[in-house]
Amino acid sequence: MLLSRTIVSAAALALGLTSALPGQLPTGKPSRAPNDSEITARVDEYMARLAGRGYTGGVLVVRDGTPIVMRSYGMANVATGIRADTATVYSLGSITKQFTAAAILRLEELGKLRTTDSIGRFFPEAPPDKRAITLHQLLTHTAGFPSDFSPTDYEPTTRAEYVRRMFAAPLRSAPGTTFSYANSGYSLLAAIVEIVTAKEYEAALTDLVLRPAGMLETGYTAPHWAPSRIAHGYRDGQDWGTIVDRISKPGAPYWAQRGNGGLQTTLGDMLQWDGALNDRRMLTDSSRRKFMTGYVNEGPLGRSQYAYGWAVMRTATGRKLVTHNGGNGVYVAELLRFVDDGITVFVTSTVSEHTATPVAAVLTKIVFGDAYALPPEHAAAASGALTGIAGRYALPDGSRLTLRVKDGAVQAEAVGQMAFQLLASGDTVSPTGAAELNASARTIVEAVMRGDVRPLRRALGPGGPDSSEVAEQEAELLASRLERFGTLGAIEVLGTALGPEGERRTTERISFSDGAATNLYTWDRAGRIIDLGARPYAQTELLAAPGGEWRTYDERSGGGARFIITDGSVTALLPRNERLRIDRLP
Repeated sequence: MLLSRTIVSAAALALGLTSALPGQLPTGKPSRAPNDSEITARVDEYMARLAGRGYTGGVLVVRDGTPIVMRSYGMANVATGIRADTATVYSLGSITKQFTAAAILRLEELGKLRTTDSIGRFFPEAPPDKRAITLHQLLTHTAGFPSDFSPTDYEPTTRAEYVRRMFAAPLRSAPGTTFSYANSGYSLLAAIVEIVTAKEYEAALTDLVLRPAGMLETGYTAPHWAPSRIAHGYRDGQDWGTIVDRISKPGAPYWAQRGNGGLQTTLGDMLQWDGALNDRRMLTDSSRRKFMTGYVNEGPLGRSQYAYGWAVMRTATGRKLVTHNGGNGVYVAELLRFVDDGITVFVTSTVSEHTATPVAAVLTKIVFGDAYALPPEHAAAASGALTGIAGRYALPDGSRLTLRVKDGAVQAEAVGQMAFQLLASGDTVSPTGAAELNASARTIVEAVMRGDVRPLRRALGPGGPDSSEVAEQEAELLASRLERFGTLGAIEVLGTALGPEGERRTTERISFSDGAATNLYTWDRAGRIIDLGARPYAQTELLAAPGGEWRTYDERSGGGARFIITDGSVTALLPRNERLRIDRLP
């Protein structure tokens, strides 16, 4: 629900990287770590099955500077039939921030500035309450600025106007006191790069960082990629286009995006970036240590610390992880560096319903030899198999399962705890406390819709963002949804299911006149929210599988359900060799 990288989202990702998902390796869990050829084969099998479900994106897995996997999957442009490949250009989103941070460190090495400098050195017009903010505070999101000062990334703002808005706005917190993720802070850093170098940001970044790192295919528009190479984004089955198209006008990228997001890159250039983070081609040893040292806790539980454009943490198995992600609701990118192991995983996605985040978690399990669940194999549906499937079905607790047939595909929708649990996990046994968490989720969202964030603030617990921050972000999210989906309709708590590490996750659907969206709450054992998500609403697809079964697959948890559908009736195949007949409603 929150729009920025707060509420320990980095730590929530780490939860998905620490132990085995429910499921299995293709040949069982090995007694040794897989070798490179085994990793390559398993990644390719997993990604090929995802691509068959509609996933598009790139994968780069590196061990000690050598690529094990460097391949793209799916369609870069559906309309023109162009498949994604190693030359495809992807969006980095907020991973852009580490490139801005590297530019600041390069300027420090050149004696042009220091990270301890205050912004008053570069902006004499800065007001008294902001003049002493340091570059270090901007880099670590502790300056106190609100996150954004434009309604969209593509509002044609000038540098002067964006800085004026920042200086005119009240701070959320006193500088240096509180972590509060702020895109605007990195836009201000980009402005400082321009002031110090007397160059436009992309040109300065190329000179300071990209060219020394060997990244000749990375930028906003300067690499002049052929349009056929740029991956299109897709949302709700519609072609969203590309970020490059949106920033093709003079003056773009505009200042809501410049320096904090929107860079484009290739898998080959990210291999170069990984190498530059391990040697002196771009930064000295001391600057690289400064670059990737965690300085401030990202969330109240202290599971991760923010560095300069990186989050730093220890996984539950003790591995040191230096990571960052990025996305705009269509494109997603995940960069994970297990620095003590010499392993880097970089994953991108371009389809809003199939994101890189859960894929990165599974690929990491493959690399380290942990168990993971493969998506089900595809099989051709028997002739006439779709006849009579569509309809509403009732489960014993009164929850509902709705099946729809469209364009030869079966979509399943669950409302209510037992039906939701069945689709999510293939079982009907609910997590402990599911009813209470469902009730809490309803209370929270109903209050938020009235403009009351107190229940949400209480659920976040001590150390979370203050009420004004929560209220502002919730207002922004609601305004965005109303603009996209129309007037507000019904609110339904779909249910609570277990995540990949046993964490409880509650999903609720908010309907609008022209669509729907979902909120996802992740709770700790005490019933506090440790992560929030907001995404377009997507139904679950039932896939024809061998043996006449129909199966679902949850990319986030690796779980799914198995059904036999015959003569207009549905039977769920449960664990422990149990079967549950689900009666169709009139």
